[in-house]
Amino acid sequence: PEEMLPKNLTCAELADIFSSAFPDGSDKMCYDAVIEFHYECCEFETSTIQCEQAVHSSLLGDDSDYSVDVEPLPLNQEQLDASVQISYYALTNIDVVAGTAELFLGIEMTWNDERLRWDPKEFGGCFHTQFRASIDPELTNIWVPPFDLVNRETSLQDLPEAYGTVTSVGDVVWNRFGSVKALCFFDGLEKFPYDELTCSFTFTSTSAYPRINYSLLGNLTFFGTSEHEIRKYQEFAVVPEKSSIELEGNFIVTTFTFKRASRYYNLKIVIPTIFFTILTFGTFLLDQRVGERLGFGTWARLGCSGCIGTFRSIWIFFFNVYFSLTYFICNLILSGVSVLLVIVAQAILTSDILPVTRERLWIDVLTQGSQYFSILAVAESLLVAYLHYIKVEPAEGMEGKSSRKRNDEERESFLENKKEEAPREEEELDSTNDEESLLSRINNFHWTVEKIQVLDFWCFILFPSFYGLFLIILFTSLRNF
Repeated sequence: PEEMLPKNLTCAELADIFSSAFPDGSDKMCYDAVIEFHYECCEFETSTIQCEQAVHSSLLGDDSDYSVDVEPLPLNQEQLDASVQISYYALTNIDVVAGTAELFLGIEMTWNDERLRWDPKEFGGCFHTQFRASIDPELTNIWVPPFDLVNRETSLQDLPEAYGTVTSVGDVVWNRFGSVKALCFFDGLEKFPYDELTCSFTFTSTSAYPRINYSLLGNLTFFGTSEHEIRKYQEFAVVPEKSSIELEGNFIVTTFTFKRASRYYNLKIVIPTIFFTILTFGTFLLDQRVGERLGFGTWARLGCSGCIGTFRSIWIFFFNVYFSLTYFICNLILSGVSVLLVIVAQAILTSDILPVTRERLWIDVLTQGSQYFSILAVAESLLVAYLHYIKVEPAEGMEGKSSRKRNDEERESFLENKKEEAPREEEELDSTNDEESLLSRINNFHWTVEKIQVLDFWCFILFPSFYGLFLIILFTSLRNF
């Protein structure tokens, strides 16, 4: 009927129209005008306060048989229809470790209670009033649907109390606002820190024998998500286009999608991890004879240079052990520090924000893979140190000593005796050559400084190449991780 009226009419013009429609001039004209056309130009003799007090006394007074525990089922029907509208206002908190999400929501419910109807003509013209409404029977004046969150950490009963608005035809509108906390599975966490987390808020009746037929009043509504309303300095932001609300049987499933701000983690974890890993490969550019690779080993070698006599073999043994330990510490200081920084940085930044799970996380694959590359680089440095100090330097030292001792007559006679025994030893060696293992052949390989430099060169080429390939595969597979 409202569409039939011309727009922008004054109260006097509307009164003329209604007077022609109701020629008897009774109050029915004004009441019907308010009900059918939302016409509010009427002036009633009874005030709104007096009218609403009269309605309260009539419906819920001492003489009323109204019960807040009885469902207002329509006559000859087994279910009551109730509509639900859910609105999003703000993200309060997301705790990935605890698996919870807290949102500030608006939950509007509408239903019809025939026991709350009244005739506005009999009470002075008020068409709606408010009643206390709550799940707690001690705090409510009217019946409300037993509606709550299934995967709740906090119940809808914890929301602030709100009045329900009741119209003269018995329609009830109950709108509540507050923080709702739910338990979440957080699908999408495996892509951290480029993840989009999804969390479902599932609502339904809490009655053992539900007789309420819930339906959706409209789509999921978002407030505070426009550019000038959005909350700043938050780690997560809701993605409205990827959020939804669906009715599954008697369950209302509201799924929210949140996108993480990944810039912080790029600067604190991803980039430092890649940088320090590549920095580790710089050890391949250092010559094995420079101080950075040689310092501790040289000091250990000088400490053993005065060892003579029967203690020589013992000191050589301790020299090898001590050299290995000191050189390992040296490499940790120079190269392995990158590994430590990667491990410590990733552990500190993610220990409080990520749960311990059996599922793989993208960030864990990145940091662990980088650690393995760094550890291999340190292992190669240890191998180079072993080859240089155990294989190359002793051979060079023995050559120098042999050239000086050739001038010694006693040494010459000793060498002559050894030459006579050499053919017999060569025959014995020939018989055992076929039985030498691969490890023995490698151990007998004649290492030189130039060969060690070639090994470093190829490691410097291969390690960054394979690490770059690892990063390419990791980032390209992020979408389907």
